[in-house]
Amino acid sequence: MQLFWAGLILFGCGYIQTIAGFAFSLLAVPLLLLCGFDLTTAVVFSMATSVIQRVTLAWHCRKSLLWKQLFLLLPYSLVGLAIGVFLLKVTSTLEPDLIKQIFGVILLGAVGLRLFAKVEPKDHVPFWIGAVASFLSGIFNGFANIAGPPLVLWILAHKWPKDRLRATISGFTSMMVPLQIVLLIMNFGSGITLTIGKGFLFMPLILLSVWLGNHSSRLLSVERIRLLINLLLLLTGAVYLMTPLLKNFH
Repeated sequence: MQLFWAGLILFGCGYIQTIAGFAFSLLAVPLLLLCGFDLTTAVVFSMATSVIQRVTLAWHCRKSLLWKQLFLLLPYSLVGLAIGVFLLKVTSTLEPDLIKQIFGVILLGAVGLRLFAKVEPKDHVPFWIGAVASFLSGIFNGFANIAGPPLVLWILAHKWPKDRLRATISGFTSMMVPLQIVLLIMNFGSGITLTIGKGFLFMPLILLSVWLGNHSSRLLSVERIRLLINLLLLLTGAVYLMTPLLKNFH
């Protein structure tokens, strides 16, 4: 039954990601935690199922992506990735309520970044800004498979065409996946490969969600959907942050 709910959650997140362009892991990991999965399993399921979307989008927009620039930034993200997976290992031993509070803060911060951070596109963005964004992206990707928020401001600072803006995060984070899997095995042992394998079993559902999302996106208001997603993320983040505090209060 638990895997049924996991499939339903991942299918829904895949559908939302296809239409709105964000929120797969931001929604998937907290909801999987709510279903009783441990943190490591939730992150691994999110990684294994979201990678198909990332690779598909990156391949579709491959001619628009600045691959040379992304490869130059990759080493910084890989250092951050190693730190992030280590933080995942440490955090996975904490109390479930504390883990939920941590994700509550992450969700509220991510939504705040999307809603309130304003960036003026420039003709030239210093390399060090991309390096810092890549490093932080690696940390968040290793910790929770949420690589997007640190990269958003760096991407929006460029005067890039729509396809490049849309696909850069997918292309960049796809490049991290092989090392991410290796680091997970190094930190959690070979047993984690079974969890990774279970995650990949959900791929047919994700492909179906992508297909449905692509075919129904024209019928839906993307802006309204994004607003609803942000509200859902805010609500989830607030509940995760406040519920343990209310328990202690009582």
